Amino acid sequence: MNYLQMLSVLGVGGAHPGGLLLTKSIFEKEQFPITSKILDAGCGTGQSSSYLYQLGYEVKGLDKDSVMIEHAKKRNATLEIDIPYLHQDLSNIKEPNESYDIVMCESVLNFTPLSETLPEIERVLKPNGIVIAIEMIRNELLSNEEFEEISSFYGFPSIFSIEEWKDQFANYNLMTYKILSEKDFTFPSHEEPTTEFHFNDHIPKKTFNILSMHEHITVKYQDKLSYRIFFARKK
Repeated sequence: MNYLQMLSVLGVGGAHPGGLLLTKSIFEKEQFPITSKILDAGCGTGQSSSYLYQLGYEVKGLDKDSVMIEHAKKRNATLEIDIPYLHQDLSNIKEPNESYDIVMCESVLNFTPLSETLPEIERVLKPNGIVIAIEMIRNELLSNEEFEEISSFYGFPSIFSIEEWKDQFANYNLMTYKILSEKDFTFPSHEEPTTEFHFNDHIPKKTFNILSMHEHITVKYQDKLSYRIFFARKK
C-alpha cells in the first residue's frame, strides 16, 4: 500500500494543503465567472466538486482511482445532486479539445508524469483557459537522502522549486500569471476542519502506519517543503 492508496482506503476528502477552506477561499478571492466550465482533475471523494456545483458552476470530476469515484458518486446521492464523475487517468483524458475554462488540480500534479498530464490539461482547456494547481514546492535544495525519503514515500517523480514549476507549465503553453501562498489567505478561527474520512469495516493496520509516516514527514520537512497555488493561463 502506498500513500495514494491509503487516502483511497480511508476515503479522505480535502487531503490537499488547506483543504476545502482553501478551495473556498480561492474561489471567493478570484471571482471566476459563474458560467465557467470546470474540470476537477484528481477529484477524490468529490468534496471540492460538490462545493463548486453548489456555487452554480458546471463541473465534472475526474480520478483514476475507482474507489474515490465511488465515494464521489455516493456524495452525489447523499446531496441529491448530479455531478458527472469520470474514471480516467489525467494523462489520457477522454474529453474533447478546448472543453473547459478551468482545470483544477488540488495536490495532484506532483504525483503524475508532467510530460503526459500537462499536455492533456492544455489540450482540454479553452483558449485563455486557466489551470489552478495547489502543489508542494521545495524551499531549498534537498540532499539525495532527503529527496529519496520524500519521493519514495509519496511516489513523486520530482520535487520542484517555484521557478521550476513555472518552467514546467511554460513548457506546455501554460503561462503562470499568479502564485499565492497560505499567507495570502485568512481562515476564520471558528471554522471546522474540512478534511473528511469515509471509513469502512475492513481497514488494514498498515493504513494507519502510512498515515503516521505522512505526519512524520510533514513535521520533519516543514522548513524545507511548503506549497503554493499556481494560476497558469493557456496562451
